[in-house]
Amino acid sequence: MKYMKHYRRITAWVLAVLVTVILLFSYFFVLTHMDHKCTGEGCHVCAEIGACMTTLHVLSEAVGAGAVSIFAYIFMKKIIIAYLAGFFLIPVSLVRLKIRLDD
Repeated sequence: MKYMKHYRRITAWVLAVLVTVILLFSYFFVLTHMDHKCTGEGCHVCAEIGACMTTLHVLSEAVGAGAVSIFAYIFMKKIIIAYLAGFFLIPVSLVRLKIRLDD
């Protein structure tokens, strides 16, 4: 079992590094080749720029959606834990606190 957890962790890190490298190289290619001498229709550089822009768009959406769902999960988990801890640990009545109201 420990091997599988270690394997999953390594796989996750490798995938994260690969996605980061793809994003960086795509940005670098688009930035360096925007001012190329276009040959018109059928320009290979323009086609590659379009492919890089599509890759950037798809990966940015996927990373953004993943980040939002992870943060929503963590937030909801913290809220539920805080609610349950408050519900079970804090006495809610004066009788339970044994307070006399003599005035």
